[in-house]
Amino acid sequence: MTYEDHPADAALPMTDEQKFIFDLKGWLLLPGLLADGEVTAIREHVYALRDDRDSLDPKDRYSLSGPGQILVDHPAIVTVLRGVLGADRHDGCYGFRCENSFPMIRSEGQSGLVPHAGPRGLHSYSFLNGGIYSGLTRVAWELNPVRKGEGGTLVMSGSHKMNFPIPDSHRGFDSPLFETYECPPGSAIIFSESVNHAGPMWTTKDHPRVAVFNCYSNADAQFHKLNLPTEVIEAMPPKRRTLFRGVWHHDFSRAQSNDYFSDENVAL
Repeated sequence: MTYEDHPADAALPMTDEQKFIFDLKGWLLLPGLLADGEVTAIREHVYALRDDRDSLDPKDRYSLSGPGQILVDHPAIVTVLRGVLGADRHDGCYGFRCENSFPMIRSEGQSGLVPHAGPRGLHSYSFLNGGIYSGLTRVAWELNPVRKGEGGTLVMSGSHKMNFPIPDSHRGFDSPLFETYECPPGSAIIFSESVNHAGPMWTTKDHPRVAVFNCYSNADAQFHKLNLPTEVIEAMPPKRRTLFRGVWHHDFSRAQSNDYFSDENVAL
């Protein structure tokens, strides 16, 4: 699938229900977003990145390249990111940035990160003037089936707005406050990095967990160091490139807004 097959302009406004759930819980599940052929191509790409990276074209050796490029601004994701990070600067420039991505294959018996939450301050969750601001937002694309209780991401709903430290009795994977989900391949879970979350042990031998994790921030902030070479970004469609521009808002000496990508205006 090419960029033109699902242009970001196809993104609809975030619904009132989506806003309510994201603000209440700190996360949303969007099931079944990808076609079977897309899932297969991206999953095979993830395996190639792990098992035979050198066989890939140099520009396809990253989780946001090759077939995985369609994930970065899929319309359903753009819908939510516009609602929690910022509206487009204009028709040719996003109001948020993608600053980090990694693929993951987790087999039976393997675990991910222990329960944790993202940074406070500029990158934390807030609600102001009737709008959500989820300073650092993660999208996890599931490329194999996820059944409830078998190792999908754990999320402690509401903890993105907590006012007290998490008690020791709820700091482990086994806290009853954690929620999880089930979904078909090609689904995405979007969550604020401010919410307490974890990567529990994958417990089924039927198939591994295969996923791509992409992280987004407001256009004027950066948390992660960019892990995508300039030449990969330059091969993307123009609007998609703006997701990787430098972190500044306006150049008053040139009367230039930061609404473009170039080899001199790329995130560090």
